[in-house]
Amino acid sequence: MNDLLLNLVLLILITLDPSNGKVFRVSKMECRSLDPSFTYFKTCNVIRKENGRSSLYVNEVILYKNPIDDITLNLGVFKIAKNRRLQFLNETLDYCVFSRQLLASGFFGFLMTPLLRISNVNGTCPLKQNIIVNGFSVDEDTIKEIPIPNGVYMFQLRTSMMKKWRTDVRVYATRVDKYSE
Repeated sequence: MNDLLLNLVLLILITLDPSNGKVFRVSKMECRSLDPSFTYFKTCNVIRKENGRSSLYVNEVILYKNPIDDITLNLGVFKIAKNRRLQFLNETLDYCVFSRQLLASGFFGFLMTPLLRISNVNGTCPLKQNIIVNGFSVDEDTIKEIPIPNGVYMFQLRTSMMKKWRTDVRVYATRVDKYSE
C-alpha cells in the first residue's frame, strides 16, 4: 500500500510539474552479463557529441545457438536524490508478444520505437542474432516525450531469456531543459 501511495504521489508531481525537462544528458552506461556462458557485451559505450548530446553503442553477443522465443524485458526508472534511489517505474514486457502485436504500453512505447529503428533487431521473435545498437542518439529528437521532471535518473533494462535473467543495462542521465549552447 505504501508503494502504491508513493507511486501515485510521484505520478501527480510529474504530471503537474511545469518545469519538466526537455532533453537528457547521458553521463554513463553500464552493461553487465548476468550469465557469461549465455551472452556477453562486446561493446557498451556512450559517445558524447557537441553540447551534451550523446549516442549509445551496444554490441551484445549471444552465445546460445538456438533461436530464443522466451524473452522478457524489465524496465526500471529511478530518480537519484543524494544517496537514495527512488524507483517510480517498474514495467515488464513479454517481448515475443510485443513483436507479434507491435504494441508497447506505457514507458516501453517511448523507448522501443526509436530503439528498434537504430538497432539490428527487426522486432520479431524468435531472436536469432546478436543485438547491435549502433548509435542510439540521445538528443532533442529522441525520447523527449518522457514526462519526468528535471533531475538525475538511472534507466535500468534487464533481460530474461529462457526464464533466467541474462543482462542488466543501466544508463545514467540528467534531465535538463536544454543542452548547453
